[in-house]
This record gives sequence, structure tokens and C-alpha cells, in this order.
Amino acid sequence: MKQRNMLLADTRVIVAHNPLHRRRRSKDLPLYMRIVLLGSSVSENSRVGNFILGRAAFDSEAAPDVVERVGGRLKDRHLMIINSPQLLQTNISDHQITQTVRECMFLSDPGPHVILLLLKHEQCSAEDQERVEKVLGSFSEQVYQHTMVLSTQETTETSDVLQNIIQKCGNRHFSLQKSSSPEDLLLMFEEIVKMNDGHHLECAEAAQCFTMKQQITERRECEDS
Repeated sequence: MKQRNMLLADTRVIVAHNPLHRRRRSKDLPLYMRIVLLGSSVSENSRVGNFILGRAAFDSEAAPDVVERVGGRLKDRHLMIINSPQLLQTNISDHQITQTVRECMFLSDPGPHVILLLLKHEQCSAEDQERVEKVLGSFSEQVYQHTMVLSTQETTETSDVLQNIIQKCGNRHFSLQKSSSPEDLLLMFEEIVKMNDGHHLECAEAAQCFTMKQQITERRECEDS
């Protein structure tokens, strides 16, 4: 019981090494559902994280390059929210993507059950779609099976780019409105986990491969310069 209480405590950790990975083979819903929250705004990410947990768990004025993990409970489900508010920013480098993905992996060990993309309608361009695909691809080739889109604006129309991203995520989309409840979002999380037979996203090998490819690219650039 003491160990379980420790898991529910707020945790703020920056990755320092690759953790050991444990596999869960049960098809039941996991005791702790791990959700990686990806966005481009500290305030928006904090708003969504606090909405899910039902309390002021994330600071809207926190540093954008810090990945945080906060635990809580929603209905009868234990949740771990891993909050990364910089991965979808336009000015993030390949090196920052690699390091931040590692942090998300470390804090969601042995892997996330759900990846939640925070996207805005008016800001979705072809460049945004390319960046989203690059970031998600750095997790795993199977990442779209675990991913859904959340938009924080009330609108009657969806841009073509945003719709393309939603379709890649199996048409899983949640529009956060005044009438929305955390329980509505939890149902979608549970559906994703059930669809994947309770398994989390296997992403360690893919991230290591991404790092190796980046190192090779950087080496070639140095040789050509």
C-alpha cells in the first residue's frame, strides 16, 4: 500500500538513462493508465492535464522544456499524466525531440497506453502535420494505434490538415467544450486501451533507432562540411 501511494504522488523527473522495460500481458484494463500529453503550449497542456485530474496539478507558468508526471484518480481509474508542452512547437530541434521523447518514455515506463495530441484548428498547417508525424514516428511505428487528438476550441468546422491527422489516429477526436466532462474523455482512453488488448505502446527500440539515425545524419553532415 505504501508503494502504491508513492506512485500517486506528484513526480517531476528528467530522464538520465534508459530504464528496464517490463511487459504486461493481461488483456484487462491496466491498474495505472499512463497518458502522454503532447502539445505546444504550457498553458493549454496544463489546462487539459488539470481538467483530466480535476485539480490544479500542473503549473501554467512552468518551464516549457520540463516534462512532468503527475498521478491522480478519475472515477475508479488511476491515471498517470506525462505532460510534454514543447514537443509540437515549431522551433524544436531534432535533438530536442530525441531527448524529450526519451523523457516521456522514462516517465511512462514501461510505455504509454494513450498519447493525447493537443491541436488547434486555426494553427494546423502542412508544416504542423509534418512535425506531428515526425514526433509520433520517433515513439514507434505503431503509435497511431494509441493516439487521439484533442482540440480546445469550440468550432463547427475542422481544417483539412487537422482532419488528416485525426484520420491517421483512427478518427479519434475529442473537442473540449464547456459541457465536456473528464469522464467523457476517460471513456475514450479506455476504448483505446481495450482496442490494444490492454497493452501499452512499445517504444524503446524505436526511440533508440531514432537516436542512431540522428547520430548518423549528424556525422554525415560533419563529414560533408
